[in-house]
Amino acid sequence: MKKIAALALAALLLTGGQALAYDISALAVKTLPKSFSYKDIPGEQRLSFGGGEIPYHMGQLSITLKKAQKFSSGYIIQAQLPKEAAEQMRPYFRMNLGEEQWQGLVNMNRGLLDPSSILRQDMKKTVLSLAVNALGTVAEQNVSVDISEIEPFRRLTADEAYVYTAGAHVTYSAGGLILPMYSRAYFFPSSDGQNLDVLMLFTPDEGKGPLVYAIDDLAKAAAKEELLGAGGYKDLGVILGEKK
Repeated sequence: MKKIAALALAALLLTGGQALAYDISALAVKTLPKSFSYKDIPGEQRLSFGGGEIPYHMGQLSITLKKAQKFSSGYIIQAQLPKEAAEQMRPYFRMNLGEEQWQGLVNMNRGLLDPSSILRQDMKKTVLSLAVNALGTVAEQNVSVDISEIEPFRRLTADEAYVYTAGAHVTYSAGGLILPMYSRAYFFPSSDGQNLDVLMLFTPDEGKGPLVYAIDDLAKAAAKEELLGAGGYKDLGVILGEKK
């Protein structure tokens, strides 16, 4: 389990680090059934990325199904995209997208789905470099990774303008040990109107089902609380105008 925890850190493809308006522990209690539990991992972690350091926060989400005698557990990662990446993605978070925004989404997903694209190669290099940070220099030669079954970058639901999601299977090979993992990330505007928050699930592929449903609900609740509290949704253009 310690090795899985370390590799969970290595799967963090997204950057971050501002204060968040929502409390994930409180949201888990309020949003999820009692069979779920969330345990915060104290402290802020930092990893090397792109010549700098990235802060992020982490916790563990678990569910116990007593009747089925099953237990599932995964990691929840909270972060923010850097300003440059946030600026590129913010135009997609509107209810009515224009032709330019739709073409941008198409181009992004083409890159995600193409194993030979620069985007996919950069993703793979990032995962491997973070594995080195998590496991030490032994990972430089002993760990390999395969990214497969990409879930394209898209709205979480058709009528939900403020939450986008993307996912993938991440399979680690370490000294003959195969670790099939699953990751799904959620993106939504931060409370300052300038950044994008990231909420990410990283869990063993087996038994991921109930955790995926749970993170869907948590992401929607976090986005609403981060943006507007109990005020309800508005067009993002109005929100950004109010933040100026």
